[in-house]
Amino acid sequence: MNALTRDDIEKGVKSKTSFEGANLKGLDLKGLDLSGGVFRNANFRYADLTNTNLSNADLSGASLRHAVLVNTNMRGADLTNTDLTHADMRGALMIGAKLGNAQVHGAKGISEKVFFTQELLDELNTNGKLLLEGETITILTKAKPRFKLQQAVRFTAIDSGDDADKLVGKVRSLDELKSLNAEIFPDSVVVKDNVYRIETGFIGLPIKEESSGEEKEGSKAKKDEELLAEFFLKNVK
Repeated sequence: MNALTRDDIEKGVKSKTSFEGANLKGLDLKGLDLSGGVFRNANFRYADLTNTNLSNADLSGASLRHAVLVNTNMRGADLTNTDLTHADMRGALMIGAKLGNAQVHGAKGISEKVFFTQELLDELNTNGKLLLEGETITILTKAKPRFKLQQAVRFTAIDSGDDADKLVGKVRSLDELKSLNAEIFPDSVVVKDNVYRIETGFIGLPIKEESSGEEKEGSKAKKDEELLAEFFLKNVK
């Protein structure tokens, strides 16, 4: 059987072909619309899915080890039992994704600093999962992580110029943008004559809580990074 190509995948998803168990290792799938595709137990190791639309796709049991998922749209996707070990998930949109038992060890984009889009905050608030107190928010889940908010933007694409500073996919606070002498507009930023598309939101800095002596004796306290991973991979649905 011939190896699958980028065109095979794109045309197959449009015709509702199932790619269950398919070997897609190392494929360049950047920017494709694969929404609703069936990729159960598929092998995406080292595949490049930058800016790819995988919303509502079935990726349950798939291997995405070392895959590039920068700015990938996985909204509503089924990622149950998916292996995301060492995947680059910076800027990935995962609102509504099902990530029960997903493996995220070493994945980039799951760290103590969290970028909250305005859309995500609005959705959490609508669902009664957000408590706002000044510049501090509490996510009303079992772990109840708390964050101090700082206005920021995420660079999603470059419209003109050269991304010499490699800002696409990164998050910068308003203070950092001022230090770059950037011109800020509602949906774009100009840095050194380069025009970038942006998404506005907030950087969330975790507020660490002291564990009680009883908790320390009863069980080993979870690290902040583990709590954040638990929140995003299990509670944002």
